[in-house]
Amino acid sequence: MKSAAMFTLLTAILSGGCMSVLKSSEFEGVKVDGGFTPAAVVEIENSVWLFLNFIPLASGNPDRPNENSCKILKNTVNLENNMKVLNREMEIEGVTSVANLTSRYADEKYLFFILARRACHTSAVLVKTDENAKGGKK
Repeated sequence: MKSAAMFTLLTAILSGGCMSVLKSSEFEGVKVDGGFTPAAVVEIENSVWLFLNFIPLASGNPDRPNENSCKILKNTVNLENNMKVLNREMEIEGVTSVANLTSRYADEKYLFFILARRACHTSAVLVKTDENAKGGKK
């Protein structure tokens, strides 16, 4: 049992936390509430592995999402970091407005609460306003 616990802990540390951004821009004449045209739908997830539910082992790197990069012994899972990533995605798409912005936390426990994973999920529809539509993407 002890070796299985150590193997799981080592695996969690080596796999690290994760900061990922998924984006889709596939729309065919879809409109959002208010008559806005969507530019993209964005899903952001940042996760951390915790020892005894409070000691961070590894978490996602908000400065380098979608890369094999994590912060060791640091917890970066919070709404502020997800919003920073959302703002970067808005700049990339050249939009200044969002619709249907939601955030939630998810917790998972493993090995009788010795190891835990916490994730913050944020999703939004990036919308084109009249100003964005005239200028296009930056």
